[in-house]
Amino acid sequence: MKTLSKKIVLLGNEGVGKTSLVKRYVHSIFNDEYLTTIGIKISKKIVVVEDVEVNLMIWDIAGNMMNQTLYNNYLQGAHGVLLVADVLRAETYQNIIKERDTHLSVDFGNTHTFVLLNKSDLLVNQPEVNLADFSYDFLTSAKNGDNVEDVFRCLAEKILSTSRL
Repeated sequence: MKTLSKKIVLLGNEGVGKTSLVKRYVHSIFNDEYLTTIGIKISKKIVVVEDVEVNLMIWDIAGNMMNQTLYNNYLQGAHGVLLVADVLRAETYQNIIKERDTHLSVDFGNTHTFVLLNKSDLLVNQPEVNLADFSYDFLTSAKNGDNVEDVFRCLAEKILSTSRL
């Protein structure tokens, strides 16, 4: 079986659930305790797509690094980017869309990018949130696992479809 390694980067403001999404995907766990990521944390998970073993190297970049030139170094060589926003905090969505449209599209235009609205489990008690106000690829919940596997599998499939084998 052919094996490929692919770099995935998660970007978004502090507290949007990037680390929780990675923990849910890689370890199938969720923890309500909030701990701020300092710098980056790299996790690994292997997924099989069309008889190819894809080794996903998942870079969880601290939210306080948004809009800093330092993270350009972390984005170098990325095959996929997950832009994560908190569905209840519209400013986190606006920040990632601004980042995508001004920085990512210019410097990393060939990188596959998905926009995630995370914390969908909290929408039950928030009827005033109108999802039609957002343009996103996936509505996720790290807490209950909704669409988490789908996000990473879909990204791996998209990356593989444009990779040389």
